Amino acid sequence: MHHTNPSILDKKVYIPYMTDTAYGLSAAFRRCGVDSEVMDEPNKSTLDFGLKFTNGNECMPCFVTTGDIVKVIEKPGFDAKKSVFFMPTSPGPCKFGQYNRLHELVLNNMGYKEVEFLVPSAQKSYTDFVGDKATLFRKVAWGGCVTIDTLEKALYRVRPYELNKGDTVAVYKECIKLIVDALENGKDIYDTMGVCAEKFEKIPRKDENKPLIGIVGEIFLRLNKFTNNLTIEKIESLGGEVSVVPAYKWITFTTHEYAVRAFKNKKVKDIFLSFLVNFYQKKDESNIFKPFKSLLRNHKETNIKDILSYSKKYLDLSLGGEAILTVGESIDFAKKGCSGVVSIHPFHCMPGSIVQTISKRFKEDLGNFPWINLWFDGQESTSLMLRLEAFMHQAKQRMEAKNVL
Repeated sequence: MHHTNPSILDKKVYIPYMTDTAYGLSAAFRRCGVDSEVMDEPNKSTLDFGLKFTNGNECMPCFVTTGDIVKVIEKPGFDAKKSVFFMPTSPGPCKFGQYNRLHELVLNNMGYKEVEFLVPSAQKSYTDFVGDKATLFRKVAWGGCVTIDTLEKALYRVRPYELNKGDTVAVYKECIKLIVDALENGKDIYDTMGVCAEKFEKIPRKDENKPLIGIVGEIFLRLNKFTNNLTIEKIESLGGEVSVVPAYKWITFTTHEYAVRAFKNKKVKDIFLSFLVNFYQKKDESNIFKPFKSLLRNHKETNIKDILSYSKKYLDLSLGGEAILTVGESIDFAKKGCSGVVSIHPFHCMPGSIVQTISKRFKEDLGNFPWINLWFDGQESTSLMLRLEAFMHQAKQRMEAKNVL
């Protein structure tokens, strides 16, 4: 079984469903002439498969992705020789970077030795495949991530206030289709986002104030509804509005790290490349955000350098990875006037444990800021709703106190 990146031009690339950005990524592959499909969203059967083939000590994203891969393979008509599974890795104290090895072992044991994995690495800012179309792929994939993440922000911004239940999700789904079509067929994504912004603006909604809750933590779990037991929907049902750190923030972080390494190793070509990538990413992000400015209260994503500078006080930045981002983003949410933060992690998660350890300190530094650590392992937790109710009570008090001042 091949580990390194296979030639994928005559194969089908399967992308694990973490969030709807997977559809943007899949569209980027198709734009570059590579057949691609997003795997089904994880559900209960995913866990059954995943737990059957892992020993239960891995973190949840591991057995969820394992279960989803096995589900694809068990479907009638699956052709192992023509299939590739896309599995990005990540640096820092996180086991997720090692899971593609585990996936290979599982498939080997099942007798699927010829299935290949496409394993782009965060070290290279995810650039190392699709042959001569690498630049096009990166541009379209980046555009796909930012546009779909922005649509998701609009969904969370409008849904808690909608007058007719279901309006916002309907508009959101319609916009995802428009964006995927634009990405795949080379249409202007800025124009398409303009059209989408108008659709969201037209949704009739109530004019009221709800506490804004920041959602941080491990990237897979905070973004994947199934694995976090619908935490976002639960917060909304308890009278909150959420703001979630988007998936593309991880890409800006890896680009930043790439630049830092290039400077450190005095690699002129890499310094130049990271400067260019950074420049285009920022420009793209601004243009995509522009039509949504008033709807999203001008809450643009805070620069990654600032996020890292907020964490410096609590963590050594050389640690790398998720924990630093979680701490920095939490402080950023507090500075932006959020009424509380929910931090979401899988059980057995190293970065999560690091965050848990220091969260007490920065909670106090932020004036007893409402903060809750949630851990998930695939079991339905009865205490989740109770803990969220107590947390939302504090968040509402904080919002009211702020409004009095």
